[in-house]
Amino acid sequence: VYAPELAVFESYLGADQAFISPVGVFMFPDGKIDQPVLVHLKPFRSWKNISTGLDKVDDQPNTYFASNFDVLFDCPILIGNHQVINFLVKGIPHSLAVSASDTLDKSTFIADLTKMVETATSMMGEIPYTHYTFLTIGSFGGGLEHGNSCALSCSGAVADTLNKAEYKKWLSFVTHEYFHLYNVKSIRPIALGPFDYERECYTNMLWVSEGFTVYYEYLILNRAGILTSGECLKNFAENIAAYENCPGHWLESATSSSFDAWIHFFDRSGDSWNNTISYYDKGCALGILLDMKIRNVTQSQRSLDDVMRGLYHTYYKELKRGFTDEEFKQQCEKVAGTSLDEIFHYAASVDPIDYPSYFQLAGLSIDTIATVSDDGVYFGASLRDDGENSILYNVERNSPVWNAGVGNGDELLTVEGQKADNKTFKSLLKTKKPGEKLHLTLKRGGARWSVDVVLLPPIKKSFEITPMKNASLKQKSVLESWLK
Repeated sequence: VYAPELAVFESYLGADQAFISPVGVFMFPDGKIDQPVLVHLKPFRSWKNISTGLDKVDDQPNTYFASNFDVLFDCPILIGNHQVINFLVKGIPHSLAVSASDTLDKSTFIADLTKMVETATSMMGEIPYTHYTFLTIGSFGGGLEHGNSCALSCSGAVADTLNKAEYKKWLSFVTHEYFHLYNVKSIRPIALGPFDYERECYTNMLWVSEGFTVYYEYLILNRAGILTSGECLKNFAENIAAYENCPGHWLESATSSSFDAWIHFFDRSGDSWNNTISYYDKGCALGILLDMKIRNVTQSQRSLDDVMRGLYHTYYKELKRGFTDEEFKQQCEKVAGTSLDEIFHYAASVDPIDYPSYFQLAGLSIDTIATVSDDGVYFGASLRDDGENSILYNVERNSPVWNAGVGNGDELLTVEGQKADNKTFKSLLKTKKPGEKLHLTLKRGGARWSVDVVLLPPIKKSFEITPMKNASLKQKSVLESWLK
């Protein structure tokens, strides 16, 4: 197995450690995927620790058990000299694997992890595992959920509590991957398990599986006393802005983004910004709307939590399967006691979302008005230095540079007569005012040409969320039942 890259979704073997992503390493006998499995590991002679979600066989050293190959494939394995920190939550063993060179005090991090796990499991009503492992494996970006473990990338030391803002981002990331043990591993679209490992899986519902998990990462930390209500509202506004300020939101729906994830979500191009969206961002926004609507129509007696618990008990525990798209909508409307057609229409279309009408249900205002900023000028693309060349990318649809006929991948030769590079480009752009022109010389293939780009003032939508001054008692009740 060729394993040169450390990532949460593939295997790695180096002098420092081994990370085994089982689905790319272990083969299963045809027709016998339900067969129990024993795995015997032989660590390199200087490696002392093994961390995994697999069950250990006590009377056999370095030997692990899985009840079937689906369980095996869902349990990555970390082998090396990492630190292993064990702790209990509600009497159940939990483990944190962290780099041997990480010297920070973990007491605050473990305490916050404990609060997070207690809050998430209390919301769902039970803990569906006998032990859980948090695996931190490197600083490359990304995380991956599993039934009783998660693989987490991290930049710098784990639990750097001195940088409060970054630490809370890290906790949100960990919470996101942890909550997936419910929302994806248990509560799941019917396409997401059991898997046919020889074919792709297509679903319209990643806006729920990922987007709602983004939503709940903030709610869980708020209920755990780690994020304030103001911090939650700020995060919600940022997610909404990320979706709404992306030109692709006029072309791709949340359901299409989900279904087409195989095609483009992890294979980004310079034009992806113009044509696609993130189901994480729009899904989070739709989760907020759905929760607000349910809380309002039920006099704050029910919420999206009830939807998630109902899906968990009905489809995961009783029927032992995932849900269809229609079954998900039916569960939401059963909890709400009313039609939710408008929200599901938003999921399946690119129609503008009426955010104010939903946020006002909780006595909140959201700023959806586009305002002109005095912060520089609007050009509409970024520049990347590539050796001796400078390449334009993320050329935004209908921006000044787009309307001048410039496209992604065009080489920028000069700016205002000066040889182009990123530093010079940014410096000259700062000297310009709205309405002025920026003279460019470009190259595409073998053709060279010059163009004047007429710069515009930046226009921004903040989507800032703030409490209304004259909220009614019902509106206040919804807000108080929602955020602490």
